[in-house]
Amino acid sequence: MNTKILGNIGEILAKNYLKKKKFKILETNFKCKIGEIDIIASKNNIIVFVEVKFKSTKKFGLPREMVTLHKQNKIKLVASYYLQIKKLYNSICRFDVIEIFDKDINHIENAFT
Repeated sequence: MNTKILGNIGEILAKNYLKKKKFKILETNFKCKIGEIDIIASKNNIIVFVEVKFKSTKKFGLPREMVTLHKQNKIKLVASYYLQIKKLYNSICRFDVIEIFDKDINHIENAFT
């Protein structure tokens, strides 16, 4: 199965997981010139920027290990842009990673700042 299909499956699983945990999904696949954020959600007045990583094998490490410092910095820039265009200047936010290995979901809150 190619990585695009795996990514789509992972994002659907993550979105369903978040909904079950009472998150409100604000955006999926939010894109701008800088990059993309897989899921933007909210819960308890906190905006949560979620990076989803899905892997079918541990051959090259855990899914969370794919969220490099470079990737984190890109997500932060896109999040900043999102907050600006939505005029959410004083919002409390955090960055989560949802890693999916096979069908096991691990939600890492505050994965990076």
